[in-house]
Amino acid sequence: SVFNHKTRAVVVVMLLVAATVWAVRALWPDHQIWYNAHIITMDESQPAASAIAWRRGIITHVGEDADVLLEKRWYTRVSDLQGRTIIPGLIDAHSHFPSSGIAGITVDISSPPLGTVNTLPDLYSRLQDAVESDEGSDKWIIGFNYDQASLSEGQHPTRAALDELSPDRPIYSYHSSGHMGVANSAALQSLGLSVDDYPDGLLQEKAAPSLASLVADIGWRRKWDSLLWSRDDYLAAGLTTVNNGATSRSLSLVLYLGSRLGVLPMRIVTNPYAGTKALSSRLNTKRFRSGAIKIIVDGSPQGFTAFMSVPFFNRPGASQAHSSLGSSGDNNRGDALLSFVQLLEKITHYHDQGVQLALHGNGDAAIQLILDALQSAGVSADTDHRTLIIHSQTARQDQIQRMKMLGAVPSFFASHVYYWGDWHANHVVGPERAQHLSPTGWAKAAGLRFSLHSDAPVTPVDPFAILQYAAERRSYGGRVLGVEHRLSAMEALKAITIDAAWQHFVDDTVGSLEVGKFADLVVISDDLLSLDEDKLSTVHVLTTVINGKVEYSGDR
Repeated sequence: SVFNHKTRAVVVVMLLVAATVWAVRALWPDHQIWYNAHIITMDESQPAASAIAWRRGIITHVGEDADVLLEKRWYTRVSDLQGRTIIPGLIDAHSHFPSSGIAGITVDISSPPLGTVNTLPDLYSRLQDAVESDEGSDKWIIGFNYDQASLSEGQHPTRAALDELSPDRPIYSYHSSGHMGVANSAALQSLGLSVDDYPDGLLQEKAAPSLASLVADIGWRRKWDSLLWSRDDYLAAGLTTVNNGATSRSLSLVLYLGSRLGVLPMRIVTNPYAGTKALSSRLNTKRFRSGAIKIIVDGSPQGFTAFMSVPFFNRPGASQAHSSLGSSGDNNRGDALLSFVQLLEKITHYHDQGVQLALHGNGDAAIQLILDALQSAGVSADTDHRTLIIHSQTARQDQIQRMKMLGAVPSFFASHVYYWGDWHANHVVGPERAQHLSPTGWAKAAGLRFSLHSDAPVTPVDPFAILQYAAERRSYGGRVLGVEHRLSAMEALKAITIDAAWQHFVDDTVGSLEVGKFADLVVISDDLLSLDEDKLSTVHVLTTVINGKVEYSGDR
């Protein structure tokens, strides 16, 4: 009929129009406006706004609803945020992406508050289950993230006990600090080490195998799954720029290719090991950057391998302890992994080339060594070098002042106060010095731009928990350490957004929501600035946007 003919014609025309509109939209520059929001911009010139617009992933307008909505065109995608809070994409100041994914390919032997292994028998039982589940295999069994500080015995596992689980199969218990572990006899043999030199199996610092070498025989399928798991973990945490803080050349290539292929949508900053051949800066892109060169100067305080100016306070079993660092007994104060001459040579080599440095320093003696070497190398605040002192956990007040003079900046491991605050107070530095772990108050008073980090996989990828730890300064056992170092939620947020971006030399493009910067932003469940300190960790990410594209959506 004529009616049917006309109806079909109308339908065809409508379909053609719709197809044309969608084709134009696909070719047209992506333009979005999000309004009716509470936006914390981290831009000092405009701290708050209610609407934001971007085109092709670049922010074009930040302001009030009425002003920003004037940009609306027929092709603009407009979203009503219904009062939700938006913050800049979070910046990972220091972690080991994608190592958080290692949890899926190892045996979990972590203790509270991370896990449920409370005693050495619990730890051995977990490893025994792994041995029995794959009996006869010659592949390594890797127990991940044990912490003697959280075990009721306060002691490391032993080689003899691991030998009882399997005398022939290599077993290695990887310490949560990443600086040590315990091997059975078969593992020592595989590593080319002697039982006579390491009778208890405890391997520390240079003697300890790297995580990469331990998982070398794991199949590529499981490694791939681990990479994707870590990617999703970071995106769900709202981290739009991630860091690998100690990068081998092979891992740099994997991350670079993953970024170029779009498998890893976040922006990646690597810190290549000193002495390795870093990827050329010509390969840097908007999403991948080869950043500061990493130099490790000492170990970990909770493992008693940090380089301290005075002996550890009350080290369990100190008189009988055996250390692969060659320093043991009641006068143990750790040791530096480099001599002053070696450190000065490395710093001078890179600084003279204008290369940024990231120096791992936990103990105050290690930090002193770093500062002395920087000064001897001619480093000063006259140039914008942004030398990073990673962790800075036991930095003294005079050292914070000296960092300011030299132009060095700390990245604090504030989570240590929560996870190991009691251990520090009781065993590592004592109750008085434990008040000044990660001394953010001193840094703030000195006018230093510091960042906060998770050091994942040492502690979980959880920026809002970090905010709470920095604001409360409360240990897992409930002890308050260093009220003078407490940060407000805004101060802590600054340390994981714009100041962390500044430390990575990417603050011109990310870290705050400003016109001309990338549209990297996060929608969160609550207005964190109005929450009590003990509620900050309850905030979770609703949406993670990178370059104007939603890369994560949903409850964590």
